[in-house]
Amino acid sequence: MGFELDIFRKGGEDELAADYIEWLVDEHSVNIQRHFGRLWEYYANPMVEASGLGACERKVSESGRCYVQAQEYGLPSRITGLLHLANAGVLGARPVKDIQRKEVVIENDIAWRINAAVDFLFGKPISFVSKSPDKSTSAKIEAVIKALFAANGGISFFQDMAVLGSVYGFVDCFVRPGDDITARTPHFTNHQSRSNEAGSGRDASGKFDEVLQLAKSIGLELVEAPRALPVLDEDDYKIIRFYVQHFIQKRNALSRRNSFLSRILSGGKRGTDTRAVVAVTEITSATGWQSGLEPHK
Repeated sequence: MGFELDIFRKGGEDELAADYIEWLVDEHSVNIQRHFGRLWEYYANPMVEASGLGACERKVSESGRCYVQAQEYGLPSRITGLLHLANAGVLGARPVKDIQRKEVVIENDIAWRINAAVDFLFGKPISFVSKSPDKSTSAKIEAVIKALFAANGGISFFQDMAVLGSVYGFVDCFVRPGDDITARTPHFTNHQSRSNEAGSGRDASGKFDEVLQLAKSIGLELVEAPRALPVLDEDDYKIIRFYVQHFIQKRNALSRRNSFLSRILSGGKRGTDTRAVVAVTEITSATGWQSGLEPHK
């Protein structure tokens, strides 16, 4: 994937090396996604049909069930009859000889406890209170903040944030300015001076309505841990020099690999997801932003 990294240069020196980006995307992100993916599977506890387990299909069927669940990964083989590989998750298992699979019963207490905590923390709308001594200014600040979060889902934004933070241990929020704000940014200084010179050219209520519309155009994007690849300062880990995201995105199109032969090789399973997917990489710094995609291998 080719990037024009010149936009991230500062003072004529290379701030971000192409080979480092390749290492982040091709190697480091694999370990990150595997680690955090396992945490999400423990929370969601998805069910996998035995027909997708290859050699383990017969072993799973011994107990009269045709599926396994993600949380079985932590159970001993004397119960499941399966030996899980360290880095392969619930799908990476092989049957154990001379051990009959028991009746595995899993109650997803993990998800129940997290969801109960989220409902307790964010069960009702949040109030924002400005500490400005001026009542008029305070009311405007509160109105802008409320408009911002209302445009991004309101209470559901905080509930999603709490779930991600509980599962992964942290959650990043990426602030994306709207198109109107982006268009004004290069000329902010000139725009501000013209506004001051205009004086009473526009009434205060009109200006504030415009501010509210701009606030509503700001996007607050919660970044899931598996896609986050921050590049920290070498001398101060608290400073993020670049924020890199890498993830797989499904497209509204079928993959060209969805041929007659591929369906035969997959056993002709119905409901198989054959949508096209692409790998997306996004780099953000204080002075630049760039995004690129390529077919997922």
